[in-house]
Amino acid sequence: MLQRVELDGPDEGRHYYAYVPPGERLPLVLAFHGGGSNPLDMARFCHLVEVAERHQFAVVFPSGSGPAAEYLTWNAGLCCGHAARRNVDDVGFVDRLLDHLLERHPLSASRVYATGMSNGGMFSYRLAAELPHRIAAIAPVAGCLAIEPSVLPHVVPALHIHGTADHFVPYDGGGGSRSLRQIAFPSVRESLRRWAVVCGLPVMEPQYEQIPHNRTLANDQPLDAHRAVYSREQGVDQIVEVRISGGGHTWPGEAPPWCFLGPSLLGLSAGELIWEFFEQFFCTNGEPK
Repeated sequence: MLQRVELDGPDEGRHYYAYVPPGERLPLVLAFHGGGSNPLDMARFCHLVEVAERHQFAVVFPSGSGPAAEYLTWNAGLCCGHAARRNVDDVGFVDRLLDHLLERHPLSASRVYATGMSNGGMFSYRLAAELPHRIAAIAPVAGCLAIEPSVLPHVVPALHIHGTADHFVPYDGGGGSRSLRQIAFPSVRESLRRWAVVCGLPVMEPQYEQIPHNRTLANDQPLDAHRAVYSREQGVDQIVEVRISGGGHTWPGEAPPWCFLGPSLLGLSAGELIWEFFEQFFCTNGEPK
């Protein structure tokens, strides 16, 4: 189902895993793993391939960089590890990767989206900030804005999913109690407000509404989900938060691989929420929708 592809040229040593269903002008979701992880781990726990099968889009899991194949990171700005310390040009890497993918597969250049977990979510913000002409929308999970973005030429919509009990990238900002480097991250609210401003959108006061979910899939403690809109344009929600009350540094819909990451809301699929958000948007600088 997943095809592993080794890259050469300037990206020799990197690889990606891809699921591309039959079809033409397919939407593409780039899914970036967290810091200290790898593409196959991301594919295993986020279940985006299953979502892609149901909704007919392609999904690609690229590799970051690092001293070991199982411990890779992305240069998201403030974070993280090897990639940030060495100022790796991960944006340039993804720019070339998109050219490679569009040459190999029947993908729509105007419907390329980015999501990621933790450091990968932070990188999705950076990617949209530096390649706004290529990225139609983003959906960071448990990863805040880790750069000072310039004003964008047009809106890049964002859906941000985050747990309030995240001790690695705290919901309210600052250095997480379990964070190895004690980086002072901005809060979720600050990240989304700043993103709305650089997109040239007015910022609304968020009003939280409960999201229905399958309560038969229970955790050791009760968790809940709420949705809030930070900015809306022409009746379409452009900047959106999904808050997981009591959720840890986790991907909703999947139990965390390690208990120290905290609880996950099992009855709500982050993948389905993300695709429902993405499919509304296309990049006006690309080919026609």
